[in-house]
Amino acid sequence: MRILYQGLLRSPASWARVGRGYLEGLLRLGLRAEAISPRGFLHDPRFPLSEGIIEVKIDDIRSGSPPDVGLGFLHPPHLGRLLGRLRANLFVWESDKLPAGWVEQLEQGTDLVLVPSEFTREALVSSSFPPEKVRVATYGFDERLLDVPPRTVETRLRQFTFLAVLAPHWRKGVAELLRAYRTAFDDGDRALLRIKTTHDPANSRVRRSFEIPSWAEALQAAGLMERGAPRVQLDVRVLNDDEIPAVYAGADVVVAPTWGESFGLVILEGLAAARPVLTTAWSGHMDFLPRGPDAIPYNLIEAGDRLYEPAPLARFAVPVIEELASRMRWHFDHAEESGVLGVSARDCVARLTWANAARRLVQVLSESVTSAGGQTS
Repeated sequence: MRILYQGLLRSPASWARVGRGYLEGLLRLGLRAEAISPRGFLHDPRFPLSEGIIEVKIDDIRSGSPPDVGLGFLHPPHLGRLLGRLRANLFVWESDKLPAGWVEQLEQGTDLVLVPSEFTREALVSSSFPPEKVRVATYGFDERLLDVPPRTVETRLRQFTFLAVLAPHWRKGVAELLRAYRTAFDDGDRALLRIKTTHDPANSRVRRSFEIPSWAEALQAAGLMERGAPRVQLDVRVLNDDEIPAVYAGADVVVAPTWGESFGLVILEGLAAARPVLTTAWSGHMDFLPRGPDAIPYNLIEAGDRLYEPAPLARFAVPVIEELASRMRWHFDHAEESGVLGVSARDCVARLTWANAARRLVQVLSESVTSAGGQTS
């Protein structure tokens, strides 16, 4: 079975990381990893790919024999570009209702839609997408995260570091994170909030309703630039995949107060690195998140213009700031117990590697090719 991946690869964006993860998983299984990599968000032609990933040109595919499976990670309006006898598309959406028109575009442009969680599957089906055309194929993590050592008590006594790996989007819970941190700590505490992000909207020419105006404004609004505020470190560097484990290695707790995730790659990575993860108790990551007090209570709200695309009746889950602040403080005050929770969390997700995710993907695609008898449209 020849699989051709079609989607952004040379970028630090999360969906590009998913594409690289699947392709590297295919390589680990001894399979061919062939891809068409278009431009997209934060595209950089110098961004490194793993040795063995073969980039091909779309004209060469069109002039030759079509692949058995065209596996895309394409925006629904662009599904006409998907090439393959079986057209499969990876689909993510962070709320519980889809934008108008997407269901029809997915129906017409694919033979199979692959989603990373039961949450996203339910969002599709409840928006009237045919359930028989949807399969769940979870994402994975880089196995090198399993080699990240747990934090020592001595390290935590010097400084307790909360890590947030997130884009500058309202949906990522930026305002809630900053306000909770300011509520829980002051400059007399040995606490640090390290924010690893992709960019600063202050440098963008276009103002987007789903993005914060700038990191400086967000920090100012939360009181984190005033006298007596706890420490914050902002990191907007572009990192290669090889550098990701070190980011988690420097943290004691990962904080991801998201309003909604189709999967929650950062949440999985934090758990795999043996770090407790504080995150909202709603949406796709609940498929693998260990149950307990680190799942933060929330209030459901209408998503409005905080979505990338308008979706009537779509909702988000906003974490309760006081609950998040209380749990951050608990981890700080109970450093030893916090470390034990991190090691336990790793045990819960240890099998969710990219190699196993790729194995599941190949199984789902093989079953679909067989059931279609090679006669897909």
